[in-house]
Amino acid sequence: MIKSIFYKEWLKLRLCWCLFLVVHMGLVVYLLLSLRSTLLASGVVETWATMIGRDVLMVNQLMYLPVVTGVGIALCQWLPEMQVKRIRLTLHLPVDYTASIGAMLLCSLVGLCLIFSLDAALLAGVEQLWLPRELVWRTFLTCLPWYIGGLLGYNVTSWCMLEPQWKIRCADMLIGAPLVALCFLTAQPACYIRMFPWLLLLLVVTVCLPFYSVYRFKLGKQ
Repeated sequence: MIKSIFYKEWLKLRLCWCLFLVVHMGLVVYLLLSLRSTLLASGVVETWATMIGRDVLMVNQLMYLPVVTGVGIALCQWLPEMQVKRIRLTLHLPVDYTASIGAMLLCSLVGLCLIFSLDAALLAGVEQLWLPRELVWRTFLTCLPWYIGGLLGYNVTSWCMLEPQWKIRCADMLIGAPLVALCFLTAQPACYIRMFPWLLLLLVVTVCLPFYSVYRFKLGKQ
């Protein structure tokens, strides 16, 4: 049954996955080409000095794409379920609702992690050809909170979309938006190092919130 749920989610979201994957890969390639152009125009030493002395890593355009991806996937996944109440069919499957909803959430979270991992791998794999290891690692630490923000965006949007009452949904949005915004307070390189444990804890907490919304739906809250 769980395998069938995974397959259903793949059929429903495959076009969204492909679209966001193309956008991510396109932006990363653009950033790498921009970096290569800067290296050729200004020289390796000058570019390294600028990146180190002025805290410029040339990846700022990537900042909000992960959260847009997370929110977009959540909308594509849950909007059809809630608009025509197809979620009722999922809740009546011969399996506990926590398992079925958990499988749906896991499917999207794994997909997001794969896209973000491909981003990071492509970015780091090519950058290490031109930049010292310290700058490549610093770039990764700068992008990591943005990727966590993308996962948080998915969790919070799923929480809000699955909430059956609009007044509670609006309150959820007011609570969830600042939580996601914590990952985008600044683009200063590697400034979130001490916050990573708290962001990961927040990620674990928010992944539990959609289950509460589904529980309220099962109780008949409308």
